[in-house]
Amino acid sequence: MRKKPLALTLGMSLLLSTGVAASGPASASATGSGEERFQPSVTYDLSVTNAERDAIHAEVEALAGRVKSARAGDGTYDSLSLIGAMLDGSSYDSISRGGTAATAYPFPVSNTEANQYEYDRKVAKLAWVVKLATDLGFPVVVQRQADKYVYAEIGDPDAPEMVMALSHLDSPTASVSPAQLARWRDADGNLGTPGAYHSPYVQDGWVYGAGLQDDSGPTLATLLAAKALLEAGLPLDRRIRIVMGIYEDGGPGTPSTTNTATFQAIPYNSNPSFYDNWAYKNLNREEIPIAGYTSDSRFPVIVGNSGSVTPSVSMSLSADSTKAFRLTGATAGVTLREGDPTLKDIAYGSTTQIASRAIFTLDLAKAGPAERNRFVSAIKAAATSKGWLPAAPRTTPKVRTTITGDSLTLEINTDVAMEMPTPQYGKNAVVWGMFLLAEGLGALKITAADLQLKKAADGIADLFFRDGVEGEAYLGKYMGIPASLLRNPSNGTPNLTFALMGGINSETPTSFYTDATGSLSIPMFVRSMHVNAADSGQATAAVTAAFQAKGFTIGELGSPVGAGLYVTHDNPLTALQFGSYQASINRNPKEFADPYSLRDVVYPQGTTGGTLASSFRNKMTAFGAVIPGNERWWHTANERMKVDSAVQMTKMMADGMLEMARYSGPAGAKFMWADMPGLNADRADLDLLDVTIGTYKDASAAVGTSQLGNQALLGATSFNIPMWNGRGNSTPTASAYALGHAPGGVYLPLTDTEYLNSTYVAPMRLEFKVERPDHMSDAAWAKFIAGGYGDFQFNILVGDRVVPLAVPAGQSAEKYFSSRISANNPDAIYLSVNLGITDAPYTGVKPVLADSKTDLYKVNPTYLASNPDPFPGRGAIEQRGFFVFGDGQKNAEFSSPDAVYVTVANAVVDAEPSAVVRKLKGSKNELTITVQQTHVNGSKSPVTATFTIHNNASGVYRVGDYQVYVETKGNTQVRKICIV
Repeated sequence: MRKKPLALTLGMSLLLSTGVAASGPASASATGSGEERFQPSVTYDLSVTNAERDAIHAEVEALAGRVKSARAGDGTYDSLSLIGAMLDGSSYDSISRGGTAATAYPFPVSNTEANQYEYDRKVAKLAWVVKLATDLGFPVVVQRQADKYVYAEIGDPDAPEMVMALSHLDSPTASVSPAQLARWRDADGNLGTPGAYHSPYVQDGWVYGAGLQDDSGPTLATLLAAKALLEAGLPLDRRIRIVMGIYEDGGPGTPSTTNTATFQAIPYNSNPSFYDNWAYKNLNREEIPIAGYTSDSRFPVIVGNSGSVTPSVSMSLSADSTKAFRLTGATAGVTLREGDPTLKDIAYGSTTQIASRAIFTLDLAKAGPAERNRFVSAIKAAATSKGWLPAAPRTTPKVRTTITGDSLTLEINTDVAMEMPTPQYGKNAVVWGMFLLAEGLGALKITAADLQLKKAADGIADLFFRDGVEGEAYLGKYMGIPASLLRNPSNGTPNLTFALMGGINSETPTSFYTDATGSLSIPMFVRSMHVNAADSGQATAAVTAAFQAKGFTIGELGSPVGAGLYVTHDNPLTALQFGSYQASINRNPKEFADPYSLRDVVYPQGTTGGTLASSFRNKMTAFGAVIPGNERWWHTANERMKVDSAVQMTKMMADGMLEMARYSGPAGAKFMWADMPGLNADRADLDLLDVTIGTYKDASAAVGTSQLGNQALLGATSFNIPMWNGRGNSTPTASAYALGHAPGGVYLPLTDTEYLNSTYVAPMRLEFKVERPDHMSDAAWAKFIAGGYGDFQFNILVGDRVVPLAVPAGQSAEKYFSSRISANNPDAIYLSVNLGITDAPYTGVKPVLADSKTDLYKVNPTYLASNPDPFPGRGAIEQRGFFVFGDGQKNAEFSSPDAVYVTVANAVVDAEPSAVVRKLKGSKNELTITVQQTHVNGSKSPVTATFTIHNNASGVYRVGDYQVYVETKGNTQVRKICIV
């Protein structure tokens, strides 16, 4: 276990005695020779060590269940393995075919022939998930209703905070439409086999089946990732919860807020946009995580939804009509791959593809044999220099040139079908083709003034393939955009991405050149995450000017601004997940070859559609499932994932979960409800508070020696927590975040009627953590956690004034304080104090006993009047003690004083004796004994005594409070010394 010097430990806590308050290397391939790689300004210090990462990855490998070939249910694989669970899970028909939800509790979905008995199908898969989680050994497996989500949880049940992965087990009807069903192939390669989409199999390193990539497969990967952490037994401070919903891809229609309120009493209620989120947050009012992710998008991190615009980039080539090497045709589509006839089906998924295949046809009628040969030779040479040629055996060549009569065909197949939202990962066949055309024509000394095609090819190559590198060119790096506007400075999110010819949605190649008019017109999908119109306008104006300077016309770009953010750009959760992703792939580059090769262009980014993270404002991102460099098989026939990618993804998720489950600062907190006369606790709900993993900051510097006296500082924190204007069921823009409490802002307006008429209170259990310091022995640590070195005291620091948090006489300290020792981390202890912070001026501290609960579940009393409580064990009330004080001002925020901290007497925890004998005149010697004392905070203090002794005067000597045995040999030699 890791041990730290006490004085340097962040996130420290301590036990109360009863009754008394006691990142990856840069690469020139992306940034250009000599350039430094962009570094986000918000960073995160990772806690997971290399040894821990190795242990996690070993557990994932042990759970992987790799098989070369298998069919669901054939008995050749382990059903409790990653691949086995994916096969079994995909064999259930959990396609979301719609229908309606009832308007009365328990709000079951309809079960009709029209929706192919949705209720029965979902109940069957969820029952399987419950059994899977139970058989895997999860200590907590919960399902409230038979047709709704299931969650499994690991970690100390007394931990005040929880982190969560929330994803979905269903798939959309889009992947099983009549047209798609005709494309599905079974394990034997047959088309249209009934039930093929729910007959998953493993073949040639891929696992096939409905939902394998969106999102049943990734959801099960999160479960197996948590299982790997359970097996590894590594220290964690927060609980980890895996929530598996089943209605993301076409739910039954979310019951209205009024419908929900007839059963569940929720102050300030509003509906999330997804049915699974409604069931979790509204119907059952489950615990809100401190941080989380959904596996339903892309690595490394998705921070929100992007805005978009789709102009066309055009140029007239009509002036070339009588010239050699004029363009007569240009089409683009999905790459070909030898031995994979289903690859074309990717074009029918939920997002359009970037052109990974391009075919250019040129007229050579006026070109002689020598020119033709030089042209072809130059293209082959350029392709060879880029590694596109020669083709490996039994693969489709990436570049082919064919001359038939007076017509030359140049065909490019990149071998990987890349999705439109991530053009920065490269492999754009149109760009490759334009680069090769520019090289071929240049070898013939043909200039842009000679041939419009050369001008177009030069322009595209320079804007998107300068120095033979794609990458950041697709962020507008060579379009004159100021460097400061290419990425968000906080987290590196690209502000703009440019997917040239990004609208491929058919297996039939799409034309982007009209020979009759000589019109070259290429659609360009531009995605924006700009935070304001001014920056966006400056960037898009530069883009327009750049294309015009190359001789192109370009459609209107406007000033697109990112549509919404799951988390603010400066949220440390993004930095944590991005850093964890980088550490995962950097730990073993060979094992993560695809993402490692793209590490210099991979940053957090926006997505093209909503995810479940949209209903957990500033607390959840999308983390996975598509790994950079992999193909995206969503909502289409023959959905699949590489077995290696499934294992890689699970390792990344497990690493990220563990990182999230550790305190990033000195403390964590559980928010509660409490009935305190005159105070409104309704907003003391994590869904109504802007709390992130970086909220509780280290405040040890605020506690000076004058405040400590002879006490040792064990942990100190400060925090500021604004109240949201509503529950976290939306994705505000950056401008809404910037407005704060002002009209249109994300926080509670200071003109709100209830705000003006209420004094809000946030009852909370604030927990500190202390890790065992290096200087503490096993015996000293055991005594320390038992409270044997004195009573531990909580205090608040208000200005320069220290206010002890003391239990009133006659009351039990256990009402106000609590402690825990984690079962899987013997080198850490945790200490909690109950605070009631009010949004009001500070007038001192008042201890208050109040009826309180931590589970905010509450059934509407009207419903209970004629119905039994379905979960009588939830929402239990117990009496707790709180130290109540105002946070200084009424501003719709809960703030700590200058510090909340815990101390203990700076007792001696270790004493080491030493002795020196100095010969005096005659037969006498001088014995000096020093006992070096080590205190709780690691400081040292010596106790010294000097004695006059005769030769060989061994014996016991008192030095301060110590009795020290000294054995001498001869006149001046100390042979043995110890404290007795």
